[in-house]
Parts: sequence; C-alpha cells; structure tokens
Amino acid sequence: MNKVRILGFFLSLYVLAGISGAENEPSGGTSVPEALRRPQRGEAPRYPQDTIIGSLGRGEAAQAAYTLAKDLLRALLTNTQDAPVLQDMDADLIEEYGTALDTIKPQRFRIGGGREEADGSTSFVFRFVGRDQWITGELYLRAEEARWKVEELILEEAQDLREGAEPYPFDYSPYERLF
Repeated sequence: MNKVRILGFFLSLYVLAGISGAENEPSGGTSVPEALRRPQRGEAPRYPQDTIIGSLGRGEAAQAAYTLAKDLLRALLTNTQDAPVLQDMDADLIEEYGTALDTIKPQRFRIGGGREEADGSTSFVFRFVGRDQWITGELYLRAEEARWKVEELILEEAQDLREGAEPYPFDYSPYERLF
C-alpha cells in the first residue's frame, strides 16, 4: 500500500513539473496559458458568448452557400430592402425580420460554420449583436438548379448582453481545477 502512495506521489510531482515547465508558462502574468487564450494557426476565432453558434467561418458549407448567407445577413443588418439577395424572399417576412432587428439596433453579426443537414439543406447559426442586446437565429439554404436559395430563417427573442456576462455560465470544471 505504501509503495502505491509513494509511486502516486512521484507521479504527481512528475506531472506537475511538466505543467510548470518554462515552455508552458503563461505570458503577461496571467494564469491561463497563451495556447488557451489565442486561436491556433488555422483555427477559427472563438468568443465565449458564441459557444452556441460554434466556430466562425464557412465550416462544412459550400462557398456559394456561405457567401449567400453572409450577403443575406449583411442586407438584414443594414436594412437594405432592395438588396438582390432579398428579392426571392417574401416582403412581409423581410419586414418582420427588420422589425425584430430594430429592437436591438444591431451593429454587427457573427456567423457560425455551415452544416449539411440530413435533408440536403445547409444551415448556419448566427448572431446579430447590438449595443445592449443580441438575437440568435438559424438560416437554412437549399441548392436548386445550381443556385442557392433561402429555405427558412428563424430568429429567436432578443436577449440582454448582461445575461451572457455571467462569470461562469458553463461548467468548465476541468480547466478550473488545472488553473
């Protein structure tokens, strides 16, 4: 029994020595290593409040679908009613989306990586961010006759940014124990 404790003690010292090595020391006097704070090469930027929409960027989607999604969200952000990307959509729906977005006065949007759905459509989760509120939604696109078309756009209710500012809204306990 004592041999197991001694072995465990030396193993823990070995592990701790590896963690506190010079190559793993955090820069800037913080306790979180730089490797966890900054995206690695080729990795999409990540924002804590966007864990729901996932990695930013194109993802698995076709480039044409991603371009259409960005153009559509940009047209909604700027409230450009006569944008070519909005021509195939129902005018009443566009007005409804505009009204919902006017409540938060969005300044920018973020779009998560596209995902191929089982029915053949491609979906994107996105977020419009205003000064005090944000709205999350999902966009479904379908390829028809060598062209991508908007199948459905769903907007959730506006949320206050302060609600997402809780210090620990998710359980990151493995990291908390390490640091």
